[in-house]
Amino acid sequence: MTELMKNAAAALADRGFEVYTVATAPVAAEKILSLIPEGASVGVGGSVTIDELSVVPKLLSSGHAVHWHWLTDEDRHAVARRAAAADVYLASSNAVTADGQMVNIDATCNRVAAMIQGPQTVILAIGVNKLVDGGISAAIGRIKTQACPPNARRLGLKTPCALTGKCNERECNGKGMCSATTIMHHPPKAKRVVIVLIGQSIGY
Repeated sequence: MTELMKNAAAALADRGFEVYTVATAPVAAEKILSLIPEGASVGVGGSVTIDELSVVPKLLSSGHAVHWHWLTDEDRHAVARRAAAADVYLASSNAVTADGQMVNIDATCNRVAAMIQGPQTVILAIGVNKLVDGGISAAIGRIKTQACPPNARRLGLKTPCALTGKCNERECNGKGMCSATTIMHHPPKAKRVVIVLIGQSIGY
């Protein structure tokens, strides 16, 4: 475990998050599956990290109802509403500061909305690549340079960041993925937010 990961885990725990640290993605997947009660419905946000962990096929094979707009051609807003009403919500965070704050940038904002005001239990899988040795500005900088460009290319967007790797918000003008930025300082009241920190790079 790196010093940054160790410090971030401690900072997240001090802020009231339930934190688990694991070395690898396969161990993270096992941990996440163990945290989901039998028969619980599961909502999933748009997340390359969750996709790479391959937990969704295992949930489906175990009989869980999974609501994820990546799985269906159904109207994504309808699926997102069901995901936000599930028992458990799975996602990741775009960046985590050294002092344990989670920063996210979203386009349709279904992911950040469900993380904040959605299922009672939220489980976030976060690779070590998403930890920044700094504060909010460093976290936003990480998202704009390391998360948004590959995500935009994955989605086939022609945003400045997809084409050049650099953010140009004025030129993008709301046509990209940066509709809203959220900062989670602490778990929302009466909500269980579980963080599974992974000691390897995964997702964007």
